[in-house]
Amino acid sequence: MCRKFALCMSLVMSLTLSQALAAEQFRVLSSWDNSYEPVGQILGGFLERLEEESNGEITSRVSGPETFPPFEQLDPVSRGLMDMLFTNGAYHYNDTAVAMSLDSLIGGPDKLRESGIWDHVDESYQERGLKLIAVLYDMNGYAIMLREALDPDNGLKGRRIRGTPIYHPVIEALGASPVVLSASEIYPALERGVVDGAAWPTVGPVGLRLYEVADYMLRPSFGQVGHEVFMGLDKWNSLDQETRDLISRVAEEYEAEAVDKFNEIVAMEESTLEKEGVTITELNDKQQAQVDKAWFQGAMDLAEKQSPEAVKRIRELAAEAGMAP
Repeated sequence: MCRKFALCMSLVMSLTLSQALAAEQFRVLSSWDNSYEPVGQILGGFLERLEEESNGEITSRVSGPETFPPFEQLDPVSRGLMDMLFTNGAYHYNDTAVAMSLDSLIGGPDKLRESGIWDHVDESYQERGLKLIAVLYDMNGYAIMLREALDPDNGLKGRRIRGTPIYHPVIEALGASPVVLSASEIYPALERGVVDGAAWPTVGPVGLRLYEVADYMLRPSFGQVGHEVFMGLDKWNSLDQETRDLISRVAEEYEAEAVDKFNEIVAMEESTLEKEGVTITELNDKQQAQVDKAWFQGAMDLAEKQSPEAVKRIRELAAEAGMAP
């Protein structure tokens, strides 16, 4: 009897939800194409969850950087040309550095919300016509793929290393010069020797096939990688309250799950890189100390220079919550 009652209640709730939600198909823009594993596994998993939880009322269609250049994607979403964006804060540094600062913090999605930083970031982007939906963290952080091993005495002195602005303090701390290139340009630049290495999340070198043009991976890794999901604010405001509530609930639940998903992806990637003959080249203690200092202070200073008031508040909230190294 109880089992039949539970099934009936489940059916009633499903029917109620279907009736409450208006059908939506979101046009989703990604800063990366499908060669970057998180596009399929992390973004794809989130969009599938939304579809499941809405009983098929919420669907999506994903377009990559071939639609809009990866460093110029805030504008088309804020103007309603696309509905959602899957990106990293460093990709729109020239517009705002608020989300970029999240990658220098210590602590996962729960602490980000508990500290008040999540809400602060949301408020900041709403001023730009965007609503923060989720911060999907890869806690394994960033690393550098290299054509030649690290010099134990001189680090990367004299080398040219690809990196978006958030990497620049680390690259410079190791004696190298940063070069800004989009993801699609990394492989040919390494192949031709235009750059000597490429800074990238620990997730991704396999999909980009960087093991074919770089024989070494720098370890330990540093920082943590935020993958933000935004929605155009006008689009968000046009949704009914039930739909907004469902998206918010699913996003918060999925933030915690994404951490484990990223760990699985990184383990598989590192295993593949080892099988392909990529060798670990390690920072010594002095170099590691330089990297750790440069990552937090450098990234935060850079972010604060671009977005002074918003990032200053993030630094204050991070210090209060123990999220600063």
